[in-house]
Amino acid sequence: MGFKVIRIDNEISCVQETGVANFMRCNIWHVKGRDYDLVIDTGMGLNSLKKWILTQTQKPIKAIGTHSHFDHSGGLHEFDCRLGHKAEADAFASGGRTKVMYRGGWSKIEIVNPKEHPDFSIKTFSITPAPLTGYLDEGDVLDLGNRTFQILHLPGHSPGSIGLYDAQSKVLFSGDAVYNGQLLDTHPHSDKLVYRATLERLHDLGAEEIHAGHEPSFGTLQLRNIISAYLAGENTMADPVTWYNENTKLGVDHYKDQVWVS
Repeated sequence: MGFKVIRIDNEISCVQETGVANFMRCNIWHVKGRDYDLVIDTGMGLNSLKKWILTQTQKPIKAIGTHSHFDHSGGLHEFDCRLGHKAEADAFASGGRTKVMYRGGWSKIEIVNPKEHPDFSIKTFSITPAPLTGYLDEGDVLDLGNRTFQILHLPGHSPGSIGLYDAQSKVLFSGDAVYNGQLLDTHPHSDKLVYRATLERLHDLGAEEIHAGHEPSFGTLQLRNIISAYLAGENTMADPVTWYNENTKLGVDHYKDQVWVS
């Protein structure tokens, strides 16, 4: 199959790679604009994302990397326009495994269903280099012709994490700065103090519709609940291997589809 689509409205769709574990399944956001379309994050690159997106639009495409981690940057190399934060430009350009955080516990657990991707191997999986063609930073604006997005620099989870915020509609694309699950602040380049400041900022941003890098979308109340739990020392994943093994023993189906509601 390759991809599945969850339509949010006439302009916004969530695209997900099939066969990827639900906790690792990156939300690839396709935002249709008058003058051009955005693709926000690109998954693991298990199938050709660009080929699939071109069946959905005839508009020029700007591909955005909210950060360089392997589950978000795998298909970025396919696009001619590749935008992200300068702080992670080296990781985007290098690809591979280590710099895009396919390392440690993440390279020791099964995140891809062998029934759908029999050729995938945790020993050989690697991200194709995708040098950025331009940089995005705090205060930059992407004008699609019919709506605009302000770029927010949201470091902590990673140094170059960014979000896209439409202040008029109060829609936020948050990447992995915040999502409806256990947050991650233990990557080698994570910074817990900086992350706290980012989350405090998002708590008071005023966003009413949050489309994150993982898990179903949510609203203001849940955003504040997620952030408050983190700031209280809860809602984090310390070690993916321990978390994965514990849930597997409990009989959790890691490949079960997520439940999205209108």
